Amino acid sequence: MNSILVVSIIIGIATLPCVIAYTNTANAVQVDRYWSVLEPYGHSNDKTHAHGFIGVKFREDFQQLVYNVNVNNIDNITGIFLYSRGSGNEQPYIIFDLLQEAKEVKVKDKFQEARVLLNRMHQIQGTVAVGGITSNDLQGDLHGKTLRDLHKLMINGGVFVTVLTKEFPRGEIGGSDFVPIDRFFPDMSDFNWNS
Repeated sequence: MNSILVVSIIIGIATLPCVIAYTNTANAVQVDRYWSVLEPYGHSNDKTHAHGFIGVKFREDFQQLVYNVNVNNIDNITGIFLYSRGSGNEQPYIIFDLLQEAKEVKVKDKFQEARVLLNRMHQIQGTVAVGGITSNDLQGDLHGKTLRDLHKLMINGGVFVTVLTKEFPRGEIGGSDFVPIDRFFPDMSDFNWNS
């Protein structure tokens, strides 16, 4: 009888981590992730060699969004804006100032180099803005609305990002085609290397 009790206790202790892991996994919040290539915006490619990308990640409950802007071959950044194309309006509206929020937000030490890069005068390469927002941060068409509304606008092609510089005050690079991804960056296996 004692051996059955001991075996039952051992089995109970051995399965406890599985139950805890299952509980943590079941309660994990899923995210919707998107990225867009940033390339010369509103001018010919021969005027700049700048390029980059933006990645955004919505929490499943749409209470928070985090973003990462990465650029190459660009200098003197003066602004990074997320715009709405508007609902039937010709004039785009600023939804969010990505650069300003990135300067205000407190991010982990590994992202502090973004602030250092922004202070360099020539040929910035790397992450220049990392931040997080909630519905309260939205401006323009989305002021008073939710991140779910921003998500809907984004997947319907209603937003675009521009990176402004001193040389290109209306935008040196930009992007509007937000592609959904399962992970923040694609894996090597996601590419057809033989084409």
